Amino acid sequence: MTTLAYRKDIDGLRAIAVLAVVLYHYGIGPLHGGFVGVDIFFVISGYLITGIINKEIEQGSFTFSGFYERRIRRIFPALFAMLFATLAVGAWLLLPSDLVRLGNSTVATLLFGSNILFRRQSGYFDTSSEYNPLLHTWSLAVEEQFYIGLPILLLLLHRFMRGEGLKLALLICAVVSFVLCFWVQLLRPTATFFLAPFRAWELLLGSLLAVGALPPLRHAVARTSVSWLALAALLWSLWWIKTGAAFPGWQAAIPVLATAGLLHAGAHGGSPVQRLLSVRPVVFIGLISYSLYLWHWPLLVFVRYRNAMQPLEPAIKWPLFALALALAATSYRWVETPFRRRKQATGHDPRRTLFASAAVAGLVIASAAATTRIDAGWQARFTPEVVALDAARHPLIPFQECDGHEPDIHGTTCRLGVGSGAPTVLLWGDSHALAWAPALDAVLKREGKAGLLAPNSACPPLLGVGNPVDPACHDDNSKIMRIIHAHHFEMIVLHASWASYSAPNGKYSLFDDEGHTGNDAVFPQALRRTLDALVPLTGRILLIGPTPRAPGDIPFLLAIARRFDRPAPPELSKNWMHLKTAWYWKAANRFRGSKNIELINPEPWFCDDIKCRYLDSSGELLYRDDGHLSLAGASLIADKMERDGATGK
Repeated sequence: MTTLAYRKDIDGLRAIAVLAVVLYHYGIGPLHGGFVGVDIFFVISGYLITGIINKEIEQGSFTFSGFYERRIRRIFPALFAMLFATLAVGAWLLLPSDLVRLGNSTVATLLFGSNILFRRQSGYFDTSSEYNPLLHTWSLAVEEQFYIGLPILLLLLHRFMRGEGLKLALLICAVVSFVLCFWVQLLRPTATFFLAPFRAWELLLGSLLAVGALPPLRHAVARTSVSWLALAALLWSLWWIKTGAAFPGWQAAIPVLATAGLLHAGAHGGSPVQRLLSVRPVVFIGLISYSLYLWHWPLLVFVRYRNAMQPLEPAIKWPLFALALALAATSYRWVETPFRRRKQATGHDPRRTLFASAAVAGLVIASAAATTRIDAGWQARFTPEVVALDAARHPLIPFQECDGHEPDIHGTTCRLGVGSGAPTVLLWGDSHALAWAPALDAVLKREGKAGLLAPNSACPPLLGVGNPVDPACHDDNSKIMRIIHAHHFEMIVLHASWASYSAPNGKYSLFDDEGHTGNDAVFPQALRRTLDALVPLTGRILLIGPTPRAPGDIPFLLAIARRFDRPAPPELSKNWMHLKTAWYWKAANRFRGSKNIELINPEPWFCDDIKCRYLDSSGELLYRDDGHLSLAGASLIADKMERDGATGK
């Protein structure tokens, strides 16, 4: 960073960014959008790195070896220390499957491709990201991928498009990236969150500032006004923006533009905001921000993992935050600083030696990470019971290949029951219907009938509705209706995680074609619209109510309980289930007794008068997570359905 003048206010901005992220992750304060601190970092990084490269190119002193030497000194020492420590703790604490995932994440992080890995692992059936101690490294990968292309781009632009042409080219790149982000957000929200092409506009906005794309703010009144407005917008965005499929999208433009405003105003003179950002304690947090970002997340994950991933208790949040600060300060003082200052102190340090040392250190860590695959995650550390419970978290899911795919009447992939003959039964729903598929498959086989499966995760079998989490849901359901119109089914079975779509505070918030939003307004009308459309098209509709739930990630909870000799998690109460499902039954009970419509409540199959069990009579898990049935659960359902004649045998 020796080619640019040091600005304390930028470290102040870094402090805002890292504190927003850490406080958000630790559940401290009202910063619902604290995760946008990463976006602040992106703008700052684009501004500083572009400024350095651009100045060196103009002076004729730029070299790739010099640029990447600075990157290695800045990034690798603290990163390597964090990776090594995380692997060491993970080898003691993590269950086998999570240790393997940690090893894979470590290698991906060393290759600065963890964002790509996490994008691939962000499917509906993958383990929650909160179990991954290296999830936060996705942002480092985005930045480093950007730094691979940025020097080449700037060199080409300086050669062929200097001056205004260079600024215009950077602007076009930024606009294209933003448009792609906005467009793809509607289709693949996880891609826009994790992948560099959809985040590049944030870094490129910093690049535009660095090359002087905006006129300077020479008047103190203008600087002060812009600074206060930008700071207010930035702080407001940290509170207003919420997690969900809508981010980054256009919402990210608020903190990104606000950060750019603060950087630009601070570059051309002082202001009260700049002085506020330059206060010594704030600057100190900015100086240790990289180490604080690196260490805070693994620390949080390990503490929560040891406690079965329960939310942090209020009494531990601040001490844990203080510990993260202490680790960051130690890392900054004893890891980051010596490697940065060594060149300044000696005047020379052969780059070849530096690059070789970094490569050797990376290989050592990668080799250690690769050993996590031995015995599928060092299973010998645990009892067979714990290993089996861990394996139950990642079972083979029958018919998973059908999820989200339009079923083929004449195909064989998504057929239930017997393999020949035209299907007479359709099972239509979301991932919970997919979990019921083995049960219906077994029942139909016993009855000699054929069925068809049409599951779509996070997409309820309701006409005319949309789910922001699954932008294709509306159209996919229309395709299912076309199949129903073209082929007569004797019976249509509807099942879903109904509480997620019917309760006002459900997991998903629906909207409909008429402009209504919110589950309490959308769900009752959508259910009536769907049933009214289906009744003339089939002989019988089986409307299966919500499956009772289990406490959290039940295989994991049981594995941790066995691992640390703790009591098994308590079963959920029947009253709790009633509260969760009340909105669904309020809408569904209106059809009780209707012609061709039969309501089935699976609650008695799992619950007694007080609680709902998650183990069968032989001790087998009935669930593979908090709501999806396991194969044992599906077997129980099959027996109950056949006994009660649910399929009309």
